[in-house]
Amino acid sequence: MIALDLPLPLMWTLRWALFLGPLVAALLLGWWRRHDKRMLIGALFAFLYGLGLIFVTHMLAMRLGWWRYGDDVLMLQGLPADIWVGDALLFGPVLFLAFPHTAPMWLVLPIVVGLHGTVFSSLAPLVVAGQGWVGGVLLVFAVTHLPALYLARWTARDVHLPRRAALLAIGHGCLAFAVIPSLILHATGGTWGLSGIGPWRMAVGALLCLPLMVLGLSAVQMFAIHGQGTAIPLDPTRRLVGAGVFAYLTNPMQACTAATWVVMGAVLGNAWVASAAIMAWVFVIGMVRWHHRHDLLRRFPDGWPEYRAHVGEWRPRWRPWFVRASVLAYDPACPKQARFVRWLVPRGTVSLEVLATPGVPFGYHEPGEDRVFVGLAARGKVLGHVHFGWALVGAAMLLVALPLQSLRRSRLLRWEGAAA
Repeated sequence: MIALDLPLPLMWTLRWALFLGPLVAALLLGWWRRHDKRMLIGALFAFLYGLGLIFVTHMLAMRLGWWRYGDDVLMLQGLPADIWVGDALLFGPVLFLAFPHTAPMWLVLPIVVGLHGTVFSSLAPLVVAGQGWVGGVLLVFAVTHLPALYLARWTARDVHLPRRAALLAIGHGCLAFAVIPSLILHATGGTWGLSGIGPWRMAVGALLCLPLMVLGLSAVQMFAIHGQGTAIPLDPTRRLVGAGVFAYLTNPMQACTAATWVVMGAVLGNAWVASAAIMAWVFVIGMVRWHHRHDLLRRFPDGWPEYRAHVGEWRPRWRPWFVRASVLAYDPACPKQARFVRWLVPRGTVSLEVLATPGVPFGYHEPGEDRVFVGLAARGKVLGHVHFGWALVGAAMLLVALPLQSLRRSRLLRWEGAAA
């Protein structure tokens, strides 16, 4: 470990260099790569992901005593804002745009070993290292910097859509439910004060947020599966999505975010955090509707007006709306399948044709789709044809079933490849 004894003015110079250096580098590299649109989009996504995850992981690190930052200038919840933004720029746009074809591990590993592994504990009072700081640094790089660089790489190459969508959802969650409330609390003189909140209020808040999180995450999943794109207009879907929760609500992600802010404000006892829901409303009135008029209407001139005429923006329908009926095929000789169908039919499904086909696996198919959902995923899709309450249950099932099926399929392909 290298022991440094830098004078305080030089420490301040280092602090500002950690912000201004990455900022200038990102601007220059962005200009240099300006002709590659997908590369620039990937760099932006990496920055936004890093901005959210750096904040959350550093809050965790300071709470656990791994390190803390000195001084009180430009601080947000104990984190220097300039170092925070500079970090997100460096381990996102800068490294990716400078070395777009280098594996992220080879970009990050030398920095971990060469910089953090040698001088991190000698940067007081800029950073004061505590017990366990090595593990903290490794955690930050593993869940923040490496995924940010992979997100940029996959976006630029337009590959691994489910992984990209998952990372974007995680990044949005950290920005929306950690960074923005922290900014509001800082501006209004409030604090998180979680230790002073009663357990019952925390439990009720968590129970209310659970279906909201299912709603938002399911929307991201439907965009990836049925739309073949992400929820962000810079990396849009290729198809109009009206499946799953979108059969009930046009803007499930904005509704999820706004309602979660209201719940968080109630739990924290802070009306300013709850009022952040107004931002979501303004965002829908301005940006989202503008996007609908100038993008969705242009790309889907036949499907979008019909869909929008039947599905609202904020208040979910109780019963779903679909353009065409889907098909559920089941084997009547299978007791498990027959029992589920007997439970399902009396509940009055919408736009679902149930076919008894001996010998077939339990499968769900939507018109115009190549994919057939089987097993637990098929049950989750079918529940979306009942009503909004069961649709949320089915959406939660899909959030678990589809990733597990994908992992199982990938493992099977690797085994088949190794056997060949």
